Amino acid sequence: MSTASPKSAPPPRNPVLIALGIPRLRLPGRNMSIFLGTVLGISSMIYYDRKNRRANRQKWKDRVSYLAKETLQANGMPRKVTVYVAPPPGDHLDVTIAHFTQYVKPVLTAAAIDWELVEAKRQGDIRHQVAEQIRKERRGEGDSRDELMKAVTDGLKYDTEGGVICVGRGAYKEYLHGLNEGWLGPLEMPASPQLEKRVDEVHGLLESGDDVTQTAVEASKAAEAGVVTSQVADANKSIEGDDGEEKIDKKPPVPKPYISQGDYGSAPTPPELARIISFQPIVYIPHPHILGFLNTPIRTYRFFTKRELADRCGRLTASVALSQSRPFIPRIDLAQGMEEENEWPKKWKETALEKGSEWMQDFVVDDRIAERLRVYQLPPIEDENKQTSPAAIER
Repeated sequence: MSTASPKSAPPPRNPVLIALGIPRLRLPGRNMSIFLGTVLGISSMIYYDRKNRRANRQKWKDRVSYLAKETLQANGMPRKVTVYVAPPPGDHLDVTIAHFTQYVKPVLTAAAIDWELVEAKRQGDIRHQVAEQIRKERRGEGDSRDELMKAVTDGLKYDTEGGVICVGRGAYKEYLHGLNEGWLGPLEMPASPQLEKRVDEVHGLLESGDDVTQTAVEASKAAEAGVVTSQVADANKSIEGDDGEEKIDKKPPVPKPYISQGDYGSAPTPPELARIISFQPIVYIPHPHILGFLNTPIRTYRFFTKRELADRCGRLTASVALSQSRPFIPRIDLAQGMEEENEWPKKWKETALEKGSEWMQDFVVDDRIAERLRVYQLPPIEDENKQTSPAAIER
């Protein structure tokens, strides 16, 4: 005879729920509870990070928003800064532009500061552009405006303070290398050793007095055009493929530096540099970007803690808006972004070292350049949320 107790009858249901056709509610099972808990936890972390990221961004926007309310004269122009961006190793330029748009641009917009975005699609573009602009200034070719533009713009009042923002370690290194090259290097491209050898041979023919005057003159002209010819040949090689077919999408290589880093100390001080008291202040905006499957834990942690990066970038951008700067300290400022450089892909760094990449070279700034540099940095204050004018902040 069975001794099992009979099952108890289920509790009566609410007649209202029965009338509405709502089935009996049951607690989820084990697997469903794990799934719902995981989804709820991840969603909560994303929501918390985005909420605090917006709060940190808004904090620095409110800090500089009073600048946009200042009265501007009828012929006055807003302050304008230059922003240099370069693609991170192993990725595209869009990643850096998105980083600038999300963390830097909102603060500049809140302060009513205009900016010029300089995009470098290849290594060396920023360095060459900065150096070439300085060389034109030293030659007296800086003003390329026509008479009509001069008549229109000469009556305007520009903010001469400016400022330079470098997004990422690569752009930061290229900009400072461009300053060194532009001010300490020669104004013209130095001749290659092969060209100097050819010129010496031509001079020897001319001094020998033999009946080779016409040949020597032709060779001299060819030697003088050797630099241009070699550059055109290199450009043609870069445009034409291995099969001789024309490829329009490729560009000629970036010109090499006019002066090497080892020659900075021995280069004479140009008179134009001696008359300059200080350059435009600069700031390095961190752009941590790590790739690789084995780095997934680090990438996951950074994905859920973007609020910290927003606060750091917002503080640095606010220092640009508030014009708070300090002298350039090589021991500190040359090391900015080293953690970013250490995270570059290993294979990329090995290939870059073999090819002599500019980003993998030693970071050197001459003392004559360093003493004229200033770095944007916001001094610590007790209340970061308080709107404070630059005059009220201790410089």
